[in-house]
Amino acid sequence: MSRMINDWPETPLEPAWITIGNFDGVHLGHQELIANLIAHARQDNALSVALTFWPHPRVYFTQEVEGFYLNDRTEKKELLAQTGLDVIVCLPFNQQLADLDTLQFMTKLNSIISLKGLLVGENFALGKGRQGTGNVLQGVCLQIGVPCLDIPPVVLDGQVISSQRIRQTLDSGEVQQTARLLGRPYVLSGSVAPGKHRGAKLGFPTANLYFDLQRKLPRFGVYATLVEVDGQTYKGVTSVGIRPTFDDEKFPSVETLLLDFDANIYDKLIHVKFVRFLRDEIKYDHIEDLINQIEQDKIDARRILDNGI
Repeated sequence: MSRMINDWPETPLEPAWITIGNFDGVHLGHQELIANLIAHARQDNALSVALTFWPHPRVYFTQEVEGFYLNDRTEKKELLAQTGLDVIVCLPFNQQLADLDTLQFMTKLNSIISLKGLLVGENFALGKGRQGTGNVLQGVCLQIGVPCLDIPPVVLDGQVISSQRIRQTLDSGEVQQTARLLGRPYVLSGSVAPGKHRGAKLGFPTANLYFDLQRKLPRFGVYATLVEVDGQTYKGVTSVGIRPTFDDEKFPSVETLLLDFDANIYDKLIHVKFVRFLRDEIKYDHIEDLINQIEQDKIDARRILDNGI
């Protein structure tokens, strides 16, 4: 079980190999980096430590608050813990931290954690203004007597796996590709909130997801999904968007029709896993056309979720 530490550790940690990053998405590239870190730590009989930040520096500097994160803070920690790390340190990213140059940051880190080595990705940058890249970081580590190793990026289909690439797949609705890059389906989690009950009035009661607005949404449209409720997984059809047929939504919603399910799940935590894009949002002039389309969505989702086609 990973030890979680918020902010700088109050007492010095045992000797450790460490990696540093935002780890948004904890994708296959991150997982490979951490696997290498753990191997080096075990070889040296040391702790494996990942140091990360919240908020993301980009969010801190731009105040971009909607539609960015691939994980919320809790999910990111849980995913990092699943890699087998010994310790996860999450530093609050603020101006004081942003003002530290590479040498100041690494010196402070080495005074709190007895560093056996630092392991980072090839394009990693550390310190004020992202000054600590490549040779600069290597020079600082040499100065304080800490080995610094670069790990080549993981490449899939001829392109480097990155958090930004994953955001682009979500923008285009390519959630199957998103899952390949993450190593798992993309998930939105939250509690079920009361909606306007339009689905129920049409004969299709839906679960309206109360989600973190900072989370990245897939392209607006309808998806085949798998939905976890109380430890059980159900097939679903999930609509992401602004309900164009009704023309009264300013903010996007995430609504899921659970198939073969009729229990009351208001206020329950659910996890919506996106499996495949079905279609774009459509504005219907007649409610009957919408009802017919939802019936077809159910058929398409069952076919995909049952048979993968």
